[in-house]
Amino acid sequence: MRHEYLLIPGLLLLLIWSAAVWDLRTHKVPNVLVMAGAATGILLQGVLAGSGGVLATISGLAVGLVILLPGYLLGFTGAGDVKLMAAVGTFLGPYHVFIAALVSIFIGGVIALGFAASALFSKDSISPWARYGLMVKTLVTTGRPLYVAPAEGEVMGKKFPFAVSIALGTTGVLVWPWWSGMLT
Repeated sequence: MRHEYLLIPGLLLLLIWSAAVWDLRTHKVPNVLVMAGAATGILLQGVLAGSGGVLATISGLAVGLVILLPGYLLGFTGAGDVKLMAAVGTFLGPYHVFIAALVSIFIGGVIALGFAASALFSKDSISPWARYGLMVKTLVTTGRPLYVAPAEGEVMGKKFPFAVSIALGTTGVLVWPWWSGMLT
C-alpha cells in the first residue's frame, strides 16, 4: 500500500470528528471547517488520482449534498450537516459517500429513537408519544398524514447534533473490510 493513501482516511477522520465535537458543543458545524475539508479532499484526490480523482471528488460532493438536502429542506438537519456530508463526498467519491450517508441516517434514526425513549424515563421532558399517537390515529382514520410540531420543551424538539451520526456512519464505512482493499 502506498502510504500517501493513508492521508485520505486520516484527514477525513480528523474532519468528521472535529465537526462532531464542534456540533456537540455549539450545535453548529462551522463553514470554515467544512470548506477547508472539501478543499482538502479535492486537492488530495487531484494530486493522488489526477483528473479522474477530481471528477470522482466533484461527483462525491454532489451526492453528499443531494442525499441530505431533503432532510434540511424538511427541517430535520442543519445546513452544516448537509455541507459536511458534501465534504465527506470529496474524500470518498459518489458510491462510498452514498453508503456513508445511508449508514449515518440509520444511526441518526437510532439515536433519535433513544432520545424519544428517554422521555419515558425523564420527569423533566415532555413526551412525544401522545403527539405521535395523534399523527398515527389521524393517518389511520382519515388516510391523510398530519404533522404536529413538537411542543416547547419536548425532547424531540431539541437540536440534535447530526454531525455525530455523520462521524459514526463515515467511520463505519472507513473501517468496513472492503474499504482497506480499495486503498491498495
